[in-house]
Amino acid sequence: MIRILLSIIILLLSATPLPAENLPSLQNLKRPRYETGVPPQKRPAPQLPHQNAAIKQVARQKVTPDNSRFAGKFSGLVTIHYKNKMVRTKATLTISTNGTQGNSHYDYYLIPDAGDYLEHSWKLDEYDVQRTVTVSGSTLYITDIIDYGGNGGNSQIRTLVFSGDYSALTFLKTEFDDELRDTATGQIIGRFIRID
Repeated sequence: MIRILLSIIILLLSATPLPAENLPSLQNLKRPRYETGVPPQKRPAPQLPHQNAAIKQVARQKVTPDNSRFAGKFSGLVTIHYKNKMVRTKATLTISTNGTQGNSHYDYYLIPDAGDYLEHSWKLDEYDVQRTVTVSGSTLYITDIIDYGGNGGNSQIRTLVFSGDYSALTFLKTEFDDELRDTATGQIIGRFIRID
């Protein structure tokens, strides 16, 4: 019995496997060919030494987009939620890449003309205002901190998301105010269209 079992095992191990597609009787059958799901990869053409140097030179150059694509005057409708009130009103805002901050931080935004970050400060109603502007793709992130000089402060976070052609933007502002006599939190949302 053991001899028979051993003979069968030896016979199975010594047989050469033959795929069904190689059998002569199955050569003329039409059957689907299954790929592994990964397309064959093409090898990149070898690069010459002078091409490598040109590629490295381009990689070394830092490409800084011009932020003038954001600049302009915008008009739209906003919804304001502040101190338990909800108000819908018209608003305008101006974005500039040159000049100074000016006196109003509510509707005027100075952004870097190139690069992705700008930090500046100024006085507003005798209070110190610190602003940072971060540019990321087609979005501006603007944060303000206003120091009320020992009586609390105010922080504001604005997100301006531009359309693909920069002709419109969606505006979101969240504000936290911890002034000792009048604390408040509020939000503003709106859609603005470029008018200039």
